[in-house]
Amino acid sequence: MVTRIGPKKPFKIYLAQRRETEGLTQEQLAERIESTKASISRWETGERDPPAKALAALAYALHCEIADLFIDPARPSADSLLRDQSDRIVKKAFKLVETLVEDEIKGTGTGGRRS
Repeated sequence: MVTRIGPKKPFKIYLAQRRETEGLTQEQLAERIESTKASISRWETGERDPPAKALAALAYALHCEIADLFIDPARPSADSLLRDQSDRIVKKAFKLVETLVEDEIKGTGTGGRRS
């Protein structure tokens, strides 16, 4: 049996959500990336996958990184949250994560529960 590797949800869901978040219609997005509304529709419905060269254009048009196209915009990654932050904020974020991990390892963490 072959193990499927890829996003947990189909790509089309995230493309549509990102497009809608930007306030764009399928036609407007198509114009931005020099494609067609039909192509955008096929990609969003999962009828077809966008070609590799279209991913860069989509990411640029939707103001994100290519990897962000595969992540639910409602649950951004730490990378996307920290991408445009100052070094000071990034260092604080890493320190906070390190502290949380250390607390869990020592058994003093709340395991995700609030006290």
